[in-house]
Amino acid sequence: MWYAVPTLHNTVSAVGKESFMKRQQEEFTALYCRLSQDDGREGESNSIVNQKEYLIKYAKEHGFPNPKFYVDDGYTGTNFDRPSFKEMSADIEKGIVKTVIVKDLSRFGRNYIEVGSYSEIIYPEAGVRFIAIMDNVDTGSLESNEFAAFTNLFNEWYPKSTSKKVKEVKKAKGLAGEHLGAPPYGYLRNPDDKTRWLVDEEAAAVVRRIFSLCMQGKGVSDIATILWKNKVLTPSAYKASKGIGVAKVSENPYCWESATVAAILENVAYIGITESFKSTRLGFKSRKRIPTAKDRRAYIENAHTPIIDRDMWEKVQTIRENKRRPTKSGMTSMFSSLLYCADCGAKLSLAAANGYVHFRCSMYKRTSRTQNCTQHYIREDALNQLVLKQLQHFLSYLQQFERVFIKQQIDTTLAERRYELSAKQKQIEKDEKRIDELDRLFRKIYEDNVNGKLNDERFYKLSDGYEAEQEQLKQEIETLTAEVSEADTEITNVSKLIADTKKYTRIDELTPEILNTFVDKIVIHEREKKDGKRTQKIDIYYSYVGIVDIPTDEEMREMEKAYMQHTTRQTA
Repeated sequence: MWYAVPTLHNTVSAVGKESFMKRQQEEFTALYCRLSQDDGREGESNSIVNQKEYLIKYAKEHGFPNPKFYVDDGYTGTNFDRPSFKEMSADIEKGIVKTVIVKDLSRFGRNYIEVGSYSEIIYPEAGVRFIAIMDNVDTGSLESNEFAAFTNLFNEWYPKSTSKKVKEVKKAKGLAGEHLGAPPYGYLRNPDDKTRWLVDEEAAAVVRRIFSLCMQGKGVSDIATILWKNKVLTPSAYKASKGIGVAKVSENPYCWESATVAAILENVAYIGITESFKSTRLGFKSRKRIPTAKDRRAYIENAHTPIIDRDMWEKVQTIRENKRRPTKSGMTSMFSSLLYCADCGAKLSLAAANGYVHFRCSMYKRTSRTQNCTQHYIREDALNQLVLKQLQHFLSYLQQFERVFIKQQIDTTLAERRYELSAKQKQIEKDEKRIDELDRLFRKIYEDNVNGKLNDERFYKLSDGYEAEQEQLKQEIETLTAEVSEADTEITNVSKLIADTKKYTRIDELTPEILNTFVDKIVIHEREKKDGKRTQKIDIYYSYVGIVDIPTDEEMREMEKAYMQHTTRQTA
């Protein structure tokens, strides 16, 4: 029986054909689709559904095998950090994608340098054919569009232009008081208006506690430790517990960071101010943000309900600016940063010697050999007693003779500033008259110039001089007006101090919170020896009003009696 023996040629051809068919089955034709939020505004033609239909129809009509979709829905084209694009690139590296087809170049990307790099270098070197149907780009055809580079350049211009328009819209919204970012800890988005915030009372209570602890003299590290020991959820952990999405939640939900506490204490949002444009992107291609200078940010007052009283917030900022750092031995004092030398104005520094904690002039400490100042030595325990005694007397005085104190402060303020304010008001009126006069002079020289009575050179010289003088006068009026209005502010400050005193019925012990509430600074004089006794004067500058000359009880009764008689005559 005869058998047909296969020749070598027939055997190789059969194996090659089988290998070729198997490789064809494993290789894909990548159909890439992309759509960003901005692209979606162009209409249905660029929708993912439309792109898929368009690409699959093209692949079938032109015989491209095994079409596989790679879809990035909601991703910008300004960079290639997209999940499906990365998957497609990985398949290209494996050698299972030999053709990439997109509807047009803008679907592939909007960065003309990178798009050109892929289509002209990376894909050809990898043996991959790239087709952008509507732009007539086909790296496997000699008739491919030679102007593809210009198309890529235009595609990049589009997101750049869109980015600029979006920035302008956000700027307008920010200046109108709308909140552009997520609300800080202590606030929630208003469900009826996403651009507005509502107070989250549970978190707001923690914010108030943080400010209160700072007023009590606690540093940010101490506050963080207190919150951790009390098992208070960190802002990110709290939001996550409420189902609010956060970028990252710490492993320990109670581990507060000092930086987080500091950020809360310095955030103007807690006094009802919206701070917009705090950072900006380097460019429309970059995701990196850089801080914006403070003077380029927008601050909108009364944008939402405050959590913290403005007076407390300002006092906390003062405390933060004058942080009470421990000495080398670890000592701290609630008086640190509040004490000043009466002679040179330097701050007093904390030290310990002979078993006593004391303060002395920092200028003396630095220049004791040259004797630029004297010690102004005062023990902390003695200072504590002096300040406590004066505060007790001051509080008693305000509680018993509030009306007299208010009248005395207002009368003193106005008496001291009456002449000064009158002079400034007269200067404002004088400047306003001069501005009107300059307007008349400008109109005259303009008419003379038009009529040929004044040449152009002389006209420009005079007009420049008049405009410069007017600008200077306007700035002076603005400054003087602000200074005149300060009298009203000082009267308001008296009311703020009275409100603070009503929080305390009596003071038995001096605490950091009481000290920070009532005292702005304490000036320490040098000790004096009179009649064999050493005395030392201290000046307490009270919050809002400065130094207060407290009369004796007898003098107060006389003033109260006189005030009541004056009031009775007015109402009779």
